[in-house]
Amino acid sequence: MYTIAISALIGLLAGGIWTALDLWKGWQMGIVLFLLVGLASFVLISRAVARRIEPRFLAIQKQIQGNQIPLAMNQLEGLMPLGRWQILLEGQLHAQLGMLAYATNDNERAEKHFAQAGYRATEAQIAYAALLYRTNRWPKAREILDFAIRANKKQILPYHVYAWMLLEQGDRSGAIDKLLACEKIESGNESTKENLARLQNGKDLAMKRFGVLWWGLQLERPPKQPGTVQAMPFRKGFRQKPQRRH
Repeated sequence: MYTIAISALIGLLAGGIWTALDLWKGWQMGIVLFLLVGLASFVLISRAVARRIEPRFLAIQKQIQGNQIPLAMNQLEGLMPLGRWQILLEGQLHAQLGMLAYATNDNERAEKHFAQAGYRATEAQIAYAALLYRTNRWPKAREILDFAIRANKKQILPYHVYAWMLLEQGDRSGAIDKLLACEKIESGNESTKENLARLQNGKDLAMKRFGVLWWGLQLERPPKQPGTVQAMPFRKGFRQKPQRRH
């Protein structure tokens, strides 16, 4: 990561000069300067890189909204070298590329990118599990969902998708346990209360309340095929807005 290395070098230079000149409090203050100057440099460099990248993200988002998927994917791949400068950027790029490839049924390409997606990219992790499940790799899908829940404990969608898969595998009690765990995360969530009641009454889960996030997983056929590809939105800071209340 170039940003970290450069920031550390600037901090080391500042602390080294202070120590070499034997200024106030000597090497103790040199260490403090190393930390403070290094941190300030990291923040400033990161912000400068973000300002440079953000307009390109906005242009790519417009391409996605215009259903220009191949062009958007090419642009995203062109941003990969900048991942050396921005923390979490490379993982977010892989997540977005995986989502777009999955939406266009290029499963091989999608899996390649999902495997390198950032751990905080919840929708990408869930889509990865869905891809694995649809290609008869249920144990690996469970592993990915377990990881998604550990990394994003306040997100409810992984629990519901996990419960849906467990129910499809004939494990109703396991599905109930997943939603009971989800209820502890957000006790007042209507989707969780409804689906838990449905499971306890011997019914199937109702996932349509999750909208495009659910239909995009391709685990069920949507009532009406969307006209454009749905993909994770970019946000300032390159992280996603949590999807919690439904």
